[in-house]
Amino acid sequence: MTVRKRSGPAAASVESRPAGEGLNGGSKGMQPSSSTEDPPIIRPKLGQILAISAACMAPFVYLFFFHYEIDAELKRSVLINAAMSVGGFVVVVMLIPVASTYVLRRNLFGYDINKRGSPQGTIKV
Repeated sequence: MTVRKRSGPAAASVESRPAGEGLNGGSKGMQPSSSTEDPPIIRPKLGQILAISAACMAPFVYLFFFHYEIDAELKRSVLINAAMSVGGFVVVVMLIPVASTYVLRRNLFGYDINKRGSPQGTIKV
């Protein structure tokens, strides 16, 4: 199949516009206008995350390394698994602010309508 080019008054009017103008005639282009300012994206609280995870992991580490005698091959496997899990968690924690900025910029969000005590339909999720 061959590609057909559009020709007509709509294509001619778009081509005759100056380079800085968008389709709506303004110099802003295709950027959406927002009536309210988006709240700033809060960075993760790494200190709090580390403290809670250390408190949860302490009993497991004690039992695994000191209380029970576990085969070295099994210990190695569990340590590799734990390292991969921690690495994946760190990557996810670092990517959440990046992804939320991208989602808000592209208007790919919904509005929270089910939370009691909050204004329905005005909070972005």
